[in-house]
Amino acid sequence: MLKHLVLTVDYTTEWEQAMEQLPSLLQLLGTEDVTLTYVLQTHKRLHPDDTEGAANERLRRIGEKLSQSLGIKTDTRVLKGFVAQEVQALVKKLGADGVIACNRSHRAVKELFFGNTVLNLARMTKAPLLIIPVQDQPTSAEEEILFATDGSTASLNAQVLFEKLMSGKHTGRVVWVHSAEPEPADEATEQRINELAGRHPGVHRNVLIGRPVDQIIETITDTRPALTIMGKRGSTPIQEIMIGSTTEHVAAASPYPVLMIP
Repeated sequence: MLKHLVLTVDYTTEWEQAMEQLPSLLQLLGTEDVTLTYVLQTHKRLHPDDTEGAANERLRRIGEKLSQSLGIKTDTRVLKGFVAQEVQALVKKLGADGVIACNRSHRAVKELFFGNTVLNLARMTKAPLLIIPVQDQPTSAEEEILFATDGSTASLNAQVLFEKLMSGKHTGRVVWVHSAEPEPADEATEQRINELAGRHPGVHRNVLIGRPVDQIIETITDTRPALTIMGKRGSTPIQEIMIGSTTEHVAAASPYPVLMIP
């Protein structure tokens, strides 16, 4: 599955709190190798302690702790520049399977419009992105994995990963939200969901009507899944950044981890 992930690090208490959820997620995704990275944002005024040497040492300590507790391989990289661009370049250079980032502003969907680091990553990413929010809700109720789909081809890669996880005997839930007015593709989407549930007895189905973001967030809040998986339509064009996709809005507002799969 996602054997090698790049973990973006910041030195806040919120990041540390969010990362308490990391070990179980790495085990769930079959991750064996984590590259920890910190980006010195040289376009901003740096703190006197924000040096390459100090960053390397902090990354090394975090990596050692992860390695000892999970038995995984860790490495570190200190970069300079704009976070989203540098992280994307590192993923490509290493051939990594995806990125992990902390979302410190999931409390309001409007935060998506203000453009923080993790949401810039969400808009730009061409690799899977695991977004872990600061946990101010009750912890996951069970190891259920949620797959939210709109029935489009953009969700097919997300479905492939979801089904791989289901073959590992996890329980799961498929959520499809459609509008009150029937669409030509609705019948094919419903058939695909029925076939998926037929292949995996532990998968529940939720077919809902309404605004996708609202219905998906409500389902996440009610069921408290260990992970929500959603497809993403590539990188978001500049002219659409202020609109954002359903997946980006859900990732911004979800109180539980979301994995975006391009």
